[in-house]
Order: sequence, then C-alpha cells, then structure tokens
Amino acid sequence: MQPHLLSAMSRFIICIAIIFICGSKLVFAQEDERYVSCSNSFDCGIIKNIGYPFWGSNRPDYCGYPELEIDCSKQDPEITIMQVTYKVLDVNNQTRTLMVARTDYAENICPTQLFNTTFNPNLLNYTQDGHNMTIYYACPAQVPPIPGILTPFTCNIDSTNTTGYFAATTNFSFLGSSAPPLISYLVSCKNRVIVPLRQSALQSILSNATVPKLVGALNQGFGLEWNAKDNLCVTCKDSGGQCGYNQNTSAFACYCADQPQEFSCQGSPPTNDHPSRTSSSLFLFLRLDAILGVNRNSL
Repeated sequence: MQPHLLSAMSRFIICIAIIFICGSKLVFAQEDERYVSCSNSFDCGIIKNIGYPFWGSNRPDYCGYPELEIDCSKQDPEITIMQVTYKVLDVNNQTRTLMVARTDYAENICPTQLFNTTFNPNLLNYTQDGHNMTIYYACPAQVPPIPGILTPFTCNIDSTNTTGYFAATTNFSFLGSSAPPLISYLVSCKNRVIVPLRQSALQSILSNATVPKLVGALNQGFGLEWNAKDNLCVTCKDSGGQCGYNQNTSAFACYCADQPQEFSCQGSPPTNDHPSRTSSSLFLFLRLDAILGVNRNSL
C-alpha cells in the first residue's frame, strides 16, 4: 500500500475513533429534562429568583404545586388561588413566606364578583400578623341598630346603588346585650366577604375608618406561610437534585440528573461520567494509533 494512502487511512480511522469517543460521552451525559427545567428560577417584575414550590414561565408545572403557579405575562407577578387573583408583593425563601394582595380590591371595595379569601390549609396559612376585615354588601336600607360601629359605603351593582358596611371584627361580644340586634342586622345583608390585611395596616383604620384607608391597607397585602414538604426539598437539594411535584401521584418528587427519585439522589447512578464506556473507547483509540504507527514505521 502506498505510504500516502496509509497515512490518509490512519487519519480517517483516528477521526472515526475520536467521534465515537466524544459522541458516546455526549449521549450518555444527557441530563433528565425535568432536572434541567426545575433547576431554572425565574424573575418577574420586582420578584426575583422564584423557585420551588412555585412554577410558571420557564418552570413547567411539574416543578411546583398545582395551586402555586405565578403568572408573569405582564411583568406583574400574580397568583390565582381558589378563583381569587392576588398580586405577589414578595417571596421569602428563607422564611417560606409570601406577601400577596387581592387584585379585585386594588382600587375600590366594590368588585364585580364577590369571593371570600380561602386557602388550602395543608399548603398555605396566614402569618401571625394577619387580621381579617369583614365587608358586608347589599344590607337593608334601615340604619344599623348601633351607629358608629360599622363604616358605610355605597356600591353600584347592576345599575343599582346598594349600601354596605365594613367592620374590623366579627366578634361583637364587647357590646354586651346590644350585640344580638347588630348581628341580626348584619346577617340580613345579602353578601359577606372576609379580606385579610396586616395588623400594622389595621391600626391606621381603627382610629378613623374610611373607604380609601381600607383600600390602602388592603393594597399593603398580607402574609402567607407555605408548607410544601420543604424538609424533603432540603434533602433533595443537598443530594444534588431539584425539587418538584409529581402530578400523577400528587406527591413530592426529587428530580435527579439521570432520573427522578422519591426523596434523594443518593445512590442514583451518575450520568456525566461513564468510566467503563469512556475507558474502553480511549483504549481502542490508543490501540489503533499504536498499530497504525507501527505499520507506518515498517514502510
């Protein structure tokens, strides 16, 4: 065989060997899609570094709890829970709390639809500084039996003006024998909505309750603590995994680089290094080079 042909063949075989080695390593190094996706955090407006147990934007639904999707379509983070939409004011991963404010009360206290503020208690609970404000809608025309306890307002619903009231408490026992008539009057109101606010915001209302002050207090939001198997998430993260949620089993999931695990990636086979495959490929490459080198020298 001509020397130049043998040299060309040698280079061709070496190139094939290199492609085989590098190609096999790339194939076996491919990481699980869920692991990659849930390693992403996303920013939305003033809220930064959003991760588990929330999802949305570049984080698919398997990265967080179904109830905790944050919408960022308008660069104004919002979360909808049990038909009520809230503006997300803050997310604190250290204390596992978030601050939210109802968007339907952002400008006035006469929303088009009336919904109570409710949450799944297994997932979300009020922080200690929360306080409930009760708003009564479409109340009877007569004056309440005890003036001064309730703050009146007017709503135009279906082209009809209706009278409503709000009170900082639902416990009127401090009124003694006067409480039953007032409670009876409030029960006759058509609707009642409970909206939370912070204790500090409540203080500004108690001295001089007005509708603008109530709207301002509601826009300051209130706190919620989440309980999303966070201890399991710590274990998962410490083992190199990414926390998520299994939609099929409705349970916590630990996404590892190679495949999902229940709680931890410990004991999960690595994906980035495959010594046996790489070593054997490298040995083949060196062996081919040695053989071809001997053949070249013998010519």
